[in-house]
Amino acid sequence: MTLQTGLQRLLLVSLTIVTAAAADDAATGRDWTTGRVTEYNELRSRIPASELARRLVDEALDLGLFADRVLQDYVGQALIDFAEQLDTDEYGRLVSIARERVVQALRQRLIDDLTGSLASLGVLSVSEANFDDTGGTVVLQSESTGKAVVAVQLHRREDGTWRVEDLTVVDQLLSRSYRDQYRETLNGHYSPAVLQSQLQQLDYVVLEDFSASEDGELPLGWRWRDRDEDHNKPYEVRTINKRTYLAAHDSGGSVLLLRFSHWNPRQYPIMTWCWRANSLPAGGDERFGHTNDSAAGIYVFFSQTWIGMPRHIKYVWSTTLPQGTTGRRDRVARPYFVVVESGAQRLGQWLQATVDLEESYGATWGGRPKNLTQGLGLLTDANSTESRAAADYADLRVWTREAFEAGRIEDYCTCYRDRN
Repeated sequence: MTLQTGLQRLLLVSLTIVTAAAADDAATGRDWTTGRVTEYNELRSRIPASELARRLVDEALDLGLFADRVLQDYVGQALIDFAEQLDTDEYGRLVSIARERVVQALRQRLIDDLTGSLASLGVLSVSEANFDDTGGTVVLQSESTGKAVVAVQLHRREDGTWRVEDLTVVDQLLSRSYRDQYRETLNGHYSPAVLQSQLQQLDYVVLEDFSASEDGELPLGWRWRDRDEDHNKPYEVRTINKRTYLAAHDSGGSVLLLRFSHWNPRQYPIMTWCWRANSLPAGGDERFGHTNDSAAGIYVFFSQTWIGMPRHIKYVWSTTLPQGTTGRRDRVARPYFVVVESGAQRLGQWLQATVDLEESYGATWGGRPKNLTQGLGLLTDANSTESRAAADYADLRVWTREAFEAGRIEDYCTCYRDRN
């Protein structure tokens, strides 16, 4: 059974119960279902396909229960790394926001898929219905062929209303069809943002846009090195033109923010972000320890060496080094750096940066990165030069190479460019 076929079957059933909330508590399951079939047969020629699909998902399907069947424990397992780093409340908030975003992406995917499946629908009738006090199964048949087309699982809520829980077509559950389609992501420990993007059928994954955080706060889910626990954290989320970003400044603290982030850099090898340098550390030169300060730096942690040292690259806005410079300081566990922007010529301007992760990894560590990244880091620092640095960060994304080569990566940082 194809996913499209399963969606068609779901629509056939679910549109029969779009007025479930108004069902008479005293009615039997069969009487109620028969009434909904009659309503469906009337509505199918009167309501636009997109509206029918929306009503299916919003009024007939128990989206939360269906999402549980598709996702199972995926969100919690994908974010399990955070459990040891965050307190209980912050971890719960992180999981709740991530799950809601994935569920809403699943909702829209269902609506879009169903909208395209309406043309083949016909008149329906109930051929079999078996109910108890809590739920039941309904078999519907096509009026034109007289053949059964689907078996639907329904359940009765505490308020007496009925909702579709799942359905079976040719011995295959629709929820299982979605699990099969996204199995690699669901089982691969990839971040929920990856599944959200795939459900939305996008060319890119939003790794972080700070929209889950409140103004004036440190960004949700980000932490720091143990040695920085007692240091001031000179980062806070702000809003401009109704878009969130992270503001950073430093005059000696040098606190590196860190966050788990798991995606496949072979599948999404192009990384983009918005940034703005507001103050450059005087004499900053990333090649040497006594001048190793950058107005802005974005770390990508790809993997670890056999002795547990990180394989990471720091993409920087340098004070003095020319764009394109690549290097590494001669100390253990230091990252390679790549200069993406340089100097004060565009100081105070929001710019969009684009880097090829596979290319820079090959030029530094050699070969290709593994198919699961470990995380991200952000650092604005001026401790080595004993000066001051300030920068803003926004909307970190990774893209497919196909999107890059086809020219589909547009400058999305324009929303930050205003009088501010």
